[in-house]
Amino acid sequence: MDSLLSMDQLSRQEIEALLKHAQEMEHGHYDREAARRKILIPLFFEPSTRTRLSFETAMLRLGGQVLHVPHLNDLAVSKGESFQDTIRVVSGFGDLMVLRHADDAAVYLAEKYSDAPIINGGNGCDEHPTQTLLDLYTIYKEKKQIDGLNIALVGDLKHARTMHSLIKGVSHYRITLFLISPHELRAPRPLLELLRERNVHVIEGRSLEQVIWEVDVIYTVMLQHHRIKDQGTLERLRQEYYRITPELLRSGKQNVSILHPLVRMNEVAVEVDALPNAAYFRQAKNGVFVRMALLYRMLNSTLFAKNF
Repeated sequence: MDSLLSMDQLSRQEIEALLKHAQEMEHGHYDREAARRKILIPLFFEPSTRTRLSFETAMLRLGGQVLHVPHLNDLAVSKGESFQDTIRVVSGFGDLMVLRHADDAAVYLAEKYSDAPIINGGNGCDEHPTQTLLDLYTIYKEKKQIDGLNIALVGDLKHARTMHSLIKGVSHYRITLFLISPHELRAPRPLLELLRERNVHVIEGRSLEQVIWEVDVIYTVMLQHHRIKDQGTLERLRQEYYRITPELLRSGKQNVSILHPLVRMNEVAVEVDALPNAAYFRQAKNGVFVRMALLYRMLNSTLFAKNF
């Protein structure tokens, strides 16, 4: 049973095969009954808009069905049922599960007890692999390439699971990677070591203004305030946090692309939305096509290279 829990599982070959398949999906070249009689189980222990709805849309477009999962307060887990038992029971009701949980280890524990393959829809501060797949797809669509780009990851590199997965994803490519963050929000050491092992050209810094003229893609996230316990530190970081504005973008390349996994708070000014540089709503839409390709390949056991 092949689950997708981490970007660690995917090679560049596998990533690019999936992105090519997503492009075919976007162009309408797919079997609209590919998932007929298959059921997707969206089990989300944390709130979700884009991930959950795009997975459900993807499954429906492939001719499959989506199990209606009630609010967590209506599940037996709210009465004290163990997480393991919940997974054992619910996984028996469908063919593929998308799981989101606040605990980093939850998806790995769930895989041990699940009767269905699991897709990690976000696990704590750890990873969000399907977000990275749609991020890479968006970068490729916007720039027609990934190799050779200067990409800036800006903001909370310590806590944002989207950043962690994206660092793993872009590490397969020949890029220059700017990691821009306050010192307290630097990327975790294991990710920095991974980048070194893969010979990625990395430039760390605190100022986006100093490097904006060099970058082709800016990827930013909201400050993960719910993961910062010290109130004094949180308030200071809120005051210092990055904000992308039309004025800032005038200092950069004319065609710099702005990506954001959303939810957006104040890190991208609303005035940026009207600029052609703003790719984040196109990015969200791309999630449907990428997840269609992922569902198709997982339901047909063709995600990983050994199954090609």
